[in-house]
Amino acid sequence: MLKSASTLVRSFLPRAQAIRLCSSTTATSSEDEPVVLENNPYTKAPRKCLLCSTGVELDYKNARLLQQFVSTFSGRVYDRHITGLCDEQQKKLIEAIAKSRRAGFMPIFVKDPKYARDPKLFDPLKPIRPHSFA
Repeated sequence: MLKSASTLVRSFLPRAQAIRLCSSTTATSSEDEPVVLENNPYTKAPRKCLLCSTGVELDYKNARLLQQFVSTFSGRVYDRHITGLCDEQQKKLIEAIAKSRRAGFMPIFVKDPKYARDPKLFDPLKPIRPHSFA
């Protein structure tokens, strides 16, 4: 025959403690209140910018780094939702690429072939936010 949990507890405790156990559970209603958490456990961790997290400074003379953010086929700079950069770093990147192109360190319409085999910092075919021109 199965006994309930409270019956088992009462059978092992002395009579005085069993009475206190029952009276304490009915007297305190704070245990029945919902638990209030300080932060939401289901929130995702904020995404860190690649350049901010590593501390890399953009320089117009570093064409190898700047070429990572330029499309191989069209020579266009990838957008924020593809590169994963923050707004501030994306603006600095566009300025550095424009300055590098004016100075002659980078080609304007295509990506330099000698940098084609460099490791990828991000995958343009798997953007953070979907886009129609993939």
